[in-house]
Amino acid sequence: MRPLRARHVQIDQSTGVVVYEAQDPGAAVDLAIAARAPAPYGAVLWDSAIDVARLLLRWDLRGRRVVDLGCGCGLTVIAAALRGARVHATDVDEDVFPAVHRAAHDQGLDGLVSTGCFDVCGTAALPEADDVVIADLLYEPALAAAVARRSLEAWRRGSRVVVGDPERAGRKDFLQLLAGAVDVDFSGNVLVLDQEQPWP
Repeated sequence: MRPLRARHVQIDQSTGVVVYEAQDPGAAVDLAIAARAPAPYGAVLWDSAIDVARLLLRWDLRGRRVVDLGCGCGLTVIAAALRGARVHATDVDEDVFPAVHRAAHDQGLDGLVSTGCFDVCGTAALPEADDVVIADLLYEPALAAAVARRSLEAWRRGSRVVVGDPERAGRKDFLQLLAGAVDVDFSGNVLVLDQEQPWP
């Protein structure tokens, strides 16, 4: 388990939470390289997760099932659980899960948060969910293509999909792959795909 440090995040004027990042992100990268493990992107909190968390805090999620793909430190997981959702936090890097569980415990949300490994680039079907959350995964074209495929998989079965991205290199590829099925304008940091309320 990687050593963790606490980080207080003020999501909006009334809500602040504590999440946990790697105490030494550089060491986390070195260990991942040495072990030929997935890149430890979840070792630190990224800005688009804060943007997605702000959106989730505006929604009533009571009784809804949320799946977070690439949950990282778990900020969006915590935000959804604070709004009453049952959240299944997934990542390809299982070393993020202690941080997610610790943050959930700190906020009194243990019963609402579960974790499990899931590879966005793999072939397994997405877990069932009312909402699918994806924050900051459009790093490069291959991963962006996988995120587009998973976004459409979720959207076609009726899930609402929330994608956060600070204009990373893969956004163009992501949008091109969505274009054949969904008409979207991803001009900010958060995109919502919803069958009932088309975006924008």
